[in-house]
Amino acid sequence: CEQVHIGGCSAAGCVARAAAAIDYGMCEVAFLLFADTHVLEDHTDHSHSYRREWTDPYGLMGPPGAFGLLSRRYEAQYGLDYRMLGKLAVTQRSHALLNENACEKLRVPITIDDYMNSRMIADPIRLLDCVMRADGAAGLMMMSRKRAKQKGLTKTIIPIGYAERTNFKGGENLVDVTKSGHEICGKKALDAAGLAIKDVASFHPYDDFIIAILLQFEAFGFCKAGAGVQFIRDRDFSYNGDLPLNTGGGQISAGQAACSSHNLVEAVRQLQGEAGKRQVKDTRNALVTGIGWINYGRNWGSSAALVLVPE
Repeated sequence: CEQVHIGGCSAAGCVARAAAAIDYGMCEVAFLLFADTHVLEDHTDHSHSYRREWTDPYGLMGPPGAFGLLSRRYEAQYGLDYRMLGKLAVTQRSHALLNENACEKLRVPITIDDYMNSRMIADPIRLLDCVMRADGAAGLMMMSRKRAKQKGLTKTIIPIGYAERTNFKGGENLVDVTKSGHEICGKKALDAAGLAIKDVASFHPYDDFIIAILLQFEAFGFCKAGAGVQFIRDRDFSYNGDLPLNTGGGQISAGQAACSSHNLVEAVRQLQGEAGKRQVKDTRNALVTGIGWINYGRNWGSSAALVLVPE
């Protein structure tokens, strides 16, 4: 039994570690279990206390404050059209409406005006920018190709590219907070898979805040730095669009639970052709990402990228 603790990179990281264990002959079958509950007293995350004692007195209260500062920095550096962030929020919510596993509270249609008028949480982060933590669980079974054939399994999904980066530019005193380790691990994962960014059939980025999606468009090379707004304006991210995005609703519109496993499980469902009314047409591959924690004055602490294909 192994636990993986790299924040929101944990789900993708579990796949990589299980695949490595199988390849090295340490096991033939691995069960990946992801679960969260936020109603227990012992769920309190004490691991962040050493950081928060230096920031809470100044009003930086958790991730919304950190992403608020990051958003303002991006806006000052490149400019930011918040209605385009609203477009992403609306698209993901439309997908959640087609996902019976999304939190019932979130299965309500929204408009860009709803996004713009939602209450301010940590300027400029609005309510509809934010992920909602939720109780939930998911599981995946991984095994060797030999075992899968013995079991007669036909809808098998293969991880063909993975990379992660922790403490990106951690040794530098002054960093550009709009940059992240995805610039490195994204290219490594795609290179391992033999793909270019233009080959990505569906994109399932970690989404704790809407701005994180925009930053990942740039980091992975879908567009240049600072061109994220125009990229959003020009693309259709619906499940039947030119770049399907978080087709299960993402964490923001389905609920954040179980180590970011929601987007991973959704990618697997899509590649197996089992996504129902939100099924994408192109199931050649899927790119899944992870983000682990964010510090004051820093980009996020860990980044991960995973490429999946159907066998």
